[in-house]
Amino acid sequence: MPVDLVRDAAIDVLLRITNKDAHIAQALDRTLKRKAGRLSGRGRRFLTHLVYGTTRHALLCDEVIVPLLRQPIEKLPLPIRLILRMAVFQALFCGNVTFPSMVHTSVDLAKRRGHAGTARLVNAVLKRVPQTIEEVSLPDKAQAPAEYLSVRYSMPPWLVDRWLKEFGLELTETICAASDTEAPRCIRTNTMLTSRDDLQATLNKSGVASLPFAQVPEALDLGDAPVPMRSKAFQGGLFFVQDPASMLPPNLLEPQPGDWVLDLCGAPGGKTTHIAQLTRGEARVVCNDLSPYKFRRVQENLQRLQVPGVHQVASDGARPPFRPIFDRVLLDAPCSGLGTLRRRPDLKWRLRENDIPRLAALQQTLLRSAIEVCKNGGLVVYSVCTFTPEETGEVIASVLGDGTVAFEDGPEWLGPWKTGRGQYKTLPGQSPLDGYYLARLRKVS
Repeated sequence: MPVDLVRDAAIDVLLRITNKDAHIAQALDRTLKRKAGRLSGRGRRFLTHLVYGTTRHALLCDEVIVPLLRQPIEKLPLPIRLILRMAVFQALFCGNVTFPSMVHTSVDLAKRRGHAGTARLVNAVLKRVPQTIEEVSLPDKAQAPAEYLSVRYSMPPWLVDRWLKEFGLELTETICAASDTEAPRCIRTNTMLTSRDDLQATLNKSGVASLPFAQVPEALDLGDAPVPMRSKAFQGGLFFVQDPASMLPPNLLEPQPGDWVLDLCGAPGGKTTHIAQLTRGEARVVCNDLSPYKFRRVQENLQRLQVPGVHQVASDGARPPFRPIFDRVLLDAPCSGLGTLRRRPDLKWRLRENDIPRLAALQQTLLRSAIEVCKNGGLVVYSVCTFTPEETGEVIASVLGDGTVAFEDGPEWLGPWKTGRGQYKTLPGQSPLDGYYLARLRKVS
């Protein structure tokens, strides 16, 4: 009997993520394209669910498996380890998968990816795994809070320790829990082509339910419904897939018609197209990025969204080839991405603690470049999808000491996330948005 096509494809993706350090979205997209003719819409969604869920809950699943093995888990062939991990994810988190089906399909996979011996091992282990999260034996929360949070929410121990020192137990658990859940699907209305109400009506007619995201004017929340990427609405450029938090930086920048605007680290163009959208295409927008190969995605987005007036420049943002001609500059800087773990669960296994100071040094350099190419009296917005002190307040403090910029408040509707003059922050779990930090700076000399 052939193995289950969807689960077998999921193992292929998980192997690329684990073995080749591939990014989860790229690895999954490659497989979905390769198997497009053999997977139904339901199969594509289940494949995505398996890959993201198994990656998201990896540490917890391994903690369940380890006591049931006679040898260290690291001694197992990687495909067998991933089959077991994916099986435990199904047992604990996939209510639509029966326990016998999970065991049967996993044993078939073990035969294909290993041999009769590994199939027997998988069968023996999986028949003893718990079937609900409540049955899992976890570290004692009172006696070992860091270990409990790390295992329960599948977070690297170094990250839990860092958050406990900064936020305390209650808020750390809130952040861990939010980062360990599946993110809702959100889209940004392309207000150059339609209104949010009209887009909602269009989606509803096609069977896609959505709700306006009250706090962000362009955002529609699709909940757990799949984004209709093959719909006429998407192909016609009526929306862009984007978390509401990443819609905040262009709104904080408040670009105006006639402005020269620079998006210093602009690929793949989400915020660039948003800037152009906010000015009805009447600003002169430059999308700069270090990697020329990323401009293919930028161009695709510009064409689909029908956005005019955008120029693309490939240069190092640390040494940009521009004079100080820009009225407004957005620096959405490369960062640790800790605010987006619910969307990028592979990131928590790839990131190392010593990456944070390295990124903070780069962010300081990029921010000084952004200030340098901004006109006197112009605006600079700094944003990162993280909330570490090194990458947020400390980066801003490093340039405030130069005396070239000063904090300035943004639009009043951003008030719910305001933490100080000109500064805004969203934390996972404290709001439905991804974690973000933003600062608005006026160049004074």
